[in-house]
Amino acid sequence: MSGWDEGPVGVVSSAGSPSQPDHRGDLGGGAGADPWGEVIGQPVAVTAVRAALARDEVAHAWLLIGPREVGQSELTRALGAALNCPEPPAPDTGCGRCATCARILRGTHPAVVDLEPEGAGHVVADVREDWIPSASRSMTEGRRRVLRIVAADRMNEAAQNAFLKVLEEPPASVLWVLDAEDEGSLLETVVSRCRRLDLVPWGPTALLELAERLSIPEAQRAALARAASGSPQRLRALADPEVAAARERHLGVIDRLATAGPGAVVPVAKELSAWAKGRAAAVKAKHAEELADLEAAFGVDGGRGWPSGVKGRVTRRFERAERQAQRQALDLLLDDLAAYLRDLIAVASGAPGSSLVNLDAEAELRRDAERLPVRDAVEALAAVAACREALDRNGSAELQLERLLFRIALPIYAAAA
Repeated sequence: MSGWDEGPVGVVSSAGSPSQPDHRGDLGGGAGADPWGEVIGQPVAVTAVRAALARDEVAHAWLLIGPREVGQSELTRALGAALNCPEPPAPDTGCGRCATCARILRGTHPAVVDLEPEGAGHVVADVREDWIPSASRSMTEGRRRVLRIVAADRMNEAAQNAFLKVLEEPPASVLWVLDAEDEGSLLETVVSRCRRLDLVPWGPTALLELAERLSIPEAQRAALARAASGSPQRLRALADPEVAAARERHLGVIDRLATAGPGAVVPVAKELSAWAKGRAAAVKAKHAEELADLEAAFGVDGGRGWPSGVKGRVTRRFERAERQAQRQALDLLLDDLAAYLRDLIAVASGAPGSSLVNLDAEAELRRDAERLPVRDAVEALAAVAACREALDRNGSAELQLERLLFRIALPIYAAAA
């Protein structure tokens, strides 16, 4: 239940996303680093890919199955470097030092491209208007284009059927990498045309090392590494003092609902929603600066002077990144609530404290376990999942949070009465 068992460790986050900082170097990377050295904790996957490279038997499509953001980005970049390095030291790796490798590992080379969902998922228009043209376009840099479909399991059926056409007969210069948490959401015809690799969460040793490299205060390292539940990206988020402070507030939601009464639900939902929106504010400000720089570069005056189609593409990219930043904040919030509810169930079931994710909140968990019966905690956990699904369908964040908080709060008030 805790996700804290010692075992294999994993890897990182959506590469090249405008809303994601570049964390190369967190665990030993940097200029001139071995590209495969960036893929922490995935020895089986790395061995399989490098063996395929060495034999010149690289599959035209790879399916990476595992939790989001545990290495998919780094593995894809290392593969792209090996395929495009102008002077590779061996067939199975890039040098990590040349300009091509450096740009690929930073996520700025056109040979390695991430295809992110713009809304709730990938739709058929994405495939026809973006993916297929990207795969068919002549390469101006590099030898092999690597196209990574982020959250491939969020393709709807029409998109998958359209994608099959290019997957079945891919251009020789194109390699596809599909990320998926849920293989069952993909058509069998898609799965059967890919080589599968399983990626795993990080273990505590790697997370603690990362916590140290992220300069998380020593007194907080163990608790935050544990709270990351195997996700290095979540730990990176928790390294932000604002996010760490927000986690403490999120873990205190049940106490606030219990002590303030039914009238607390709406203001708490507003507060949580405002926090998520605020997380996108820095991204929006950065985009405003970038837009001003682009206008100066193109000589835009009074809105005129943009090359055809450029402003629209830039604006859509910015809007997508801002939505992603807000959604990532909402996911952090929901992860905090879900972990707390799981811990409540564990405490009520007599599990030892060592099994808790939020061990630093053990006293609060034991208090709240008396307030929320186990059956209601299980149903509240299901409500968290339902809230996440509603957000995937672009539901109103504030409204969905209100519904979730009412589902948590009503049994507490009933038990108190």
